[in-house]
Amino acid sequence: MEIIVYGDIHGCLEEFIELRKRVPKNKIEICVGDLIDRGKYANEVIEYVMKNNIKSIIGNHEYKHIRKYWGRKVKLDENQKEVYKSFTKESLEFLSNLPMFIKIDNTTILHAGISNKMDLNDKKIEHILYMRDLDENENFLSINHDNPNAKYWAEIYNGNQGFIIHGHQVFSEVTKFPNSIAIDTGCVYGNKLSAIYINDTTKPWEYEVFSVNAKKEYEKYYKKF
Repeated sequence: MEIIVYGDIHGCLEEFIELRKRVPKNKIEICVGDLIDRGKYANEVIEYVMKNNIKSIIGNHEYKHIRKYWGRKVKLDENQKEVYKSFTKESLEFLSNLPMFIKIDNTTILHAGISNKMDLNDKKIEHILYMRDLDENENFLSINHDNPNAKYWAEIYNGNQGFIIHGHQVFSEVTKFPNSIAIDTGCVYGNKLSAIYINDTTKPWEYEVFSVNAKKEYEKYYKKF
């Protein structure tokens, strides 16, 4: 199967529209989550995705908003409060029904990461929305950890849940690991929005990269590209 997978959009609608003009046409299109927050056009990105029948999985930013929609106790920052106000009921229902992951043949698309000890069939797999670093025993570490022996999950992932396409962690370029591809290239931080084209989901390690430069820096990031 032929697919296009887009990295974290974060409300960068103009760049998303431009990127779609560059990728191969009439393929299955999938977003890797974090369609919203930080950038200028959160609800507009959702409406655009719905209108164009683009698939998506859920990211940690969508998860926060839908938990609020479900009546859970969630703390939103000032930007997120404004974003939440912009949502239509249709947009919130769309977000509420996004899957945690999509698996096609040997290709698995999820937002952040997974450890070798996890299984996508587990009922509680929320860590795949947040995962970056793991400790010596491959346990999840929070973003502000101080473990000197921590490793980025993709460096040690053995491929037991398929070859993974993921976002969440920002890299200056699309970055290939032994059993995964990281495709968040920080558009909202002024770098670029990227997508990969895979013409055979049984061989996802064979891919082509497409990117467009960010029109501006929408939000500061802790490192420079």
